[in-house]
Amino acid sequence: MSNNLLSQFASSASIEDLNARFVQLAKHDGERSELTYGVLKRLYSYEKEIHRLELDLEDQTKSRMTYQQDARKLEGEKREIEQLINKDPYVVVLVDGDGSKFLDSLLQDPVSGADIAAQRLKQGIKDYLKNTPLGAVDLPILVRVFANLNDLARSLRLTNIIESADDMRTFAEQFTNSRAEFDFINVGRGKENADSKMRKMFKHFLNNFQCRKIFFAGCHDNGYLHELREHVGDPDAKERIVLLETTPAEPGFVALGFPMIRLDTVFRSEPLANEKKYTYPNRPLPSQSVHSSVLLEKSTVDGGSWGPPEPSRRQQSPVSLVTMAPSEGTVSPSPTLSAAALAASSAQPPTPTPTASVSTSGNGGISIKYPSSYAAAGSASGHQNINVQTAKIKNPKTIEYNKYNHRLDSPIKVPSFNNNPSQATYKAKADKIKPNAFCNHYYLAGKCKWGDECDRDHSTKLTPGEIAIHRYKARTSVCPAGPSCDDYSCCLSHHCLHDPHCTRVDCKFKNTRYGDLHLSKEDMVPATRWTEGIAFPTTL
Repeated sequence: MSNNLLSQFASSASIEDLNARFVQLAKHDGERSELTYGVLKRLYSYEKEIHRLELDLEDQTKSRMTYQQDARKLEGEKREIEQLINKDPYVVVLVDGDGSKFLDSLLQDPVSGADIAAQRLKQGIKDYLKNTPLGAVDLPILVRVFANLNDLARSLRLTNIIESADDMRTFAEQFTNSRAEFDFINVGRGKENADSKMRKMFKHFLNNFQCRKIFFAGCHDNGYLHELREHVGDPDAKERIVLLETTPAEPGFVALGFPMIRLDTVFRSEPLANEKKYTYPNRPLPSQSVHSSVLLEKSTVDGGSWGPPEPSRRQQSPVSLVTMAPSEGTVSPSPTLSAAALAASSAQPPTPTPTASVSTSGNGGISIKYPSSYAAAGSASGHQNINVQTAKIKNPKTIEYNKYNHRLDSPIKVPSFNNNPSQATYKAKADKIKPNAFCNHYYLAGKCKWGDECDRDHSTKLTPGEIAIHRYKARTSVCPAGPSCDDYSCCLSHHCLHDPHCTRVDCKFKNTRYGDLHLSKEDMVPATRWTEGIAFPTTL
């Protein structure tokens, strides 16, 4: 509206019209002001948000640069680690040489046999690796054989595998010199020496990422189960651990689920004849003649594996002169005369042979005394005079285990220390043979497999009271085989002999390599009983 029109409107309009017009214009000005204020306020908030986003962008840019730098650094470290991992990879073979023995043919020619053993062992491992992801790489093969060389040589010599201990030493030296990566290590005297070395080296190589495979030859010894069980659920360990079976593996090793191989061209598949390996053959015992029965007894004593006959079979064979019965202190059969056999023999026509008096020795043997002349053999009936005594049969040995398969020891009486003359005489005899010691097998089990070759004392005569003291002393020692020991003649302890009431803080059974070997009253309740010569346990 032009100024002229406004002045005409103002001159002609009334006061009320002017006031209404003013109110209308003022309202428009207010709306315009509110709109302007709202726009300015929104612009201010946008400016603040833009500033914040600029700061975030700057931070993100710096972070991205930092992350990129860290990523490049980590990628470099990763490449270095991969280079280290892939640098000098190898596999290792750990052999408990006390139980895993090389073939007789290799040991009997120690010079060339050691080199052949090394070649076959290396080739056997390579053949196995061909079927694994490692087959495409020519990996070094490290071999460590741990053995008590003196005792091993003695065992091989007593079984006529080698002629002298020098043959075993020569084999070990040649084996070590055959390859730079091969070592035959003499751990010295002591049953635990080889076991300890095997455990330490197993742990060492398992923790070494450069070691791709560990071939473990110790399946003959249940003592290794504790270390191996710890890695059953570890997929990396299952991929790397391979069990090397020589003599038949104990059932516990098969249950672990690790891969298992054999190298029968390198190691013996059976124990030595003078080694105790508990098997329970289910063979029938046929009737024997006098001659064949004595031969059977000899073959059993010399290392055969015949078990005791079933009671029903001992009552059969009425036409046989000699049947088999267990001798005292052993499960090996020995001949004794049966009444049915005597009746059958007396019914036969008489022969002009000297009269023989036959009696048992009380432990399953036979004593035959012939007369000095044929004249003394003649009689009216022409029959032989035979005196028969009933053979003394000793109860078979047993082992009891609790529900956790922990061997339970029978209670033992503590020898009196006051007014006991056996204490003083035992100590005097023990001091006399120092630094040697009494042989546990000879004095407590009644038989030592080493015989005259044993380096422990067999010559001292001990009274029953002194043997009781020695038995108690042996029971204060922890059995090397631990709570799973299955040796029926074991005279050591498999848990504290004062259980369940032991209160000693420094008790040697508290911190063993098998853990705390103290049992509660509930733990000492037997659950199963194994009987020597019987293949299955009795549930109690």
